[in-house]
Amino acid sequence: MSAPEPRGLSPDRARLQDLSVKVLAAEEVEDALALLVDEAAEDLGAVSAALVLPADTGRWAYEIVTGALGPYLLGQEIERSSPLGRALATADAPASEHIAAIRLDARAVGAAVGGAVSGDGGIGQDTGDGRRTIPAALSLVSGGSHGIGALIVFSPACGVPLRVDCRERLDALAMLLGLCLDGIGAAGGESLEDERGRIARDLHDLAIQELFAVGMELESLTGALATEVAAPSDARVRGSVEASVRGVENAVAQIRQVVQSLRRERPEATLSERLRHEAGLATAGLGFAPTLRLPSPPADLDAEVEADVAEDVVAVVRECLANAARHAHASAVAVNITMFWEGVDRVLQVSVSDNGRGIDPAVSRRSGLANMASRARRHSGWVDALELEQGTMINWRVTLPAR
Repeated sequence: MSAPEPRGLSPDRARLQDLSVKVLAAEEVEDALALLVDEAAEDLGAVSAALVLPADTGRWAYEIVTGALGPYLLGQEIERSSPLGRALATADAPASEHIAAIRLDARAVGAAVGGAVSGDGGIGQDTGDGRRTIPAALSLVSGGSHGIGALIVFSPACGVPLRVDCRERLDALAMLLGLCLDGIGAAGGESLEDERGRIARDLHDLAIQELFAVGMELESLTGALATEVAAPSDARVRGSVEASVRGVENAVAQIRQVVQSLRRERPEATLSERLRHEAGLATAGLGFAPTLRLPSPPADLDAEVEADVAEDVVAVVRECLANAARHAHASAVAVNITMFWEGVDRVLQVSVSDNGRGIDPAVSRRSGLANMASRARRHSGWVDALELEQGTMINWRVTLPAR
């Protein structure tokens, strides 16, 4: 296999990959969580940012808070009857994205931000009952055994509702928070030989090729420096070195992911948790967070899909995300899991689409699609690869066993 060309990442994607490396390098989970919450406040210009996690069954609290509201919010519980409480209880991601404000105690808010609780000195609006609604945006966080939480930014500079680019950044940070929290093993129920093969492919196709691309870039630069006729400019040297450093960091991140997948084992993890984990792992390789859409509520997916089908669903999503990271050169990837009735059959469909460069017609051997087709046939299903106007869509669908 030929080495990939060095990729020129956008500043946002390069920044996210750098952040992924820092998160994976953190020795303590709490340090990584605090780093990501701080990043959310700074990145979106928010008055405060907070990580909300379950405090007990049916209860949630502000566990990590940065910024002006920190002294007031830290440790406070979420009202179960509030829109935020209901979104957390049902793990309803679409509903959470429509939340535009959160009600807090007016006096505490005024004291926290050092301004009046009304008039030009305060933030938000009085509700007339001693409360104040603060503009806020949030993204749900899947914490594995920790349960569903949320990353919240209060009064972000880009406004509420968030602009598309701000929403993508918030979702990416929430995905990384979930990756820190869940600790779900990537291996699932695969055999030892399957797992060894996956690890070898990941190391070769991601980490080793990234390092090979770095070597080619440095070799090219060395050759240019040795030429006295047309020596490279300082800008060219600086750009090559920066790209090479970033490539090494990306390779380190990929190797750390493989090592962590060996250390983690949680066979009791639900299907929706494992899918969120796969999406989180893919963030470093893609340079952005893939969009993951699950049936609402996700508990229906976990209850209806039996273990053998669930293993294949996770494997297919993992394969599609890995292919997008290796070959697509995309700036957006979406994973959509749906369940529906087709006649008397209950059908599960996995659709993974990207806006990359599409399927290379010169490549005749596509072992990834063959593996997915084999997994689909085990459950009376099939797989299709569709070329879009820009990019590719993989549709994998199977029939669920009758209950």
